[in-house]
Amino acid sequence: MIKDPIPVTLEPFTHEEETALFDKLDVLSIAELESYIGSAQNSLQNRGLAPSWRPRVEIGLHRAETVLVRETAALALKAAEAPAEVVVAAKTKKAKAVAEPADD
Repeated sequence: MIKDPIPVTLEPFTHEEETALFDKLDVLSIAELESYIGSAQNSLQNRGLAPSWRPRVEIGLHRAETVLVRETAALALKAAEAPAEVVVAAKTKKAKAVAEPADD
């Protein structure tokens, strides 16, 4: 088992460190978030994880899960709105074609 190279426990995240982590997680794609979440969950289940890192991994995991839910919901909302826009555009083209007869 790998020993923690830091003899004392790490201090909790500072506000700047937490903000930097959150900013990095906010720009990840859905696939990258899923990968991050899987890695974090595996790390927390691993007994080799240094106790000083556990709170930091938990914070990152919680934020990644929150961002994943937000991004998935936004994607679903965007997918639900897309067909309505296509129908409106199609109706508009048909209306223009009927209103403007071809000059022969």
